[in-house]
Amino acid sequence: MRAISRKLQVLLTTGAMTAASLSLAVATGAPAQAATYSACNTTKLVYTGNYEYVRVPSHSSKGISCNLKLGTGSKSAVKALQDAIMTCYSGTAAYDAIRNSGGVDGVYGAGTVKAVKLLQKNQLGFTGSAVDGVYGPNTRKAMYWQLLGKGGIPLYPWMCKNPTQV
Repeated sequence: MRAISRKLQVLLTTGAMTAASLSLAVATGAPAQAATYSACNTTKLVYTGNYEYVRVPSHSSKGISCNLKLGTGSKSAVKALQDAIMTCYSGTAAYDAIRNSGGVDGVYGAGTVKAVKLLQKNQLGFTGSAVDGVYGPNTRKAMYWQLLGKGGIPLYPWMCKNPTQV
């Protein structure tokens, strides 16, 4: 009987510790995409078909599944995101947030966080905790990107695409 009580006590303690750590994760509101991906530290031209490319933030060794959040990322990666918002989402609140916070400056500051949140909510249809201001794989997949030629030169001014393989 005493052995069963000890096992029950260990089980209850373990369960309480698990519940406490889960509630801590929920309370901190840490975005899932931020926790599992490295910060974007470069950009990559990704082929979309018809001799067209898009430039997306990337990680030098882990590819395009990376993230950007307040204070992180290389200047080139952040600029690629800011350029896409300014080019493909002209006339939106996300565009205004980038413009009003200094424009395309390569800094993932408060203005870019605000722009990404506005983009996620108003243009990409994200809801709830998915509207987190973090650029990650889900945001990348939902966004439009400016079409470029192989050398990274814009093919058509202001023409954007949402390629499924990006």
